[in-house]
Amino acid sequence: MIWVKIVVRYFARYRSLVGRGEEELEVPEGTTVGELIEILRERYPVLRNEVFAEEDDLADVHVSKNGRYVGFDNVLEEGDRVAVFPPVSGG
Repeated sequence: MIWVKIVVRYFARYRSLVGRGEEELEVPEGTTVGELIEILRERYPVLRNEVFAEEDDLADVHVSKNGRYVGFDNVLEEGDRVAVFPPVSGG
């Protein structure tokens, strides 16, 4: 199996829940953003239980790759920088 290295950055509440702002991960080549979210839910149960949406509903998380918002079917590549944001609302 071929692995690719990516950097994941956590923002707002996600940062405090995982206890870090950034980390480097190796994921299998061909991993999608949606699959990365599942990897993070397994790695950090506190995200799965308290923040990220259940099952296939990923509406509770926003993801950018290399500075651009992307869909959950976007494939990750070597050196990508992925940012994970909670939904934001305000008034």
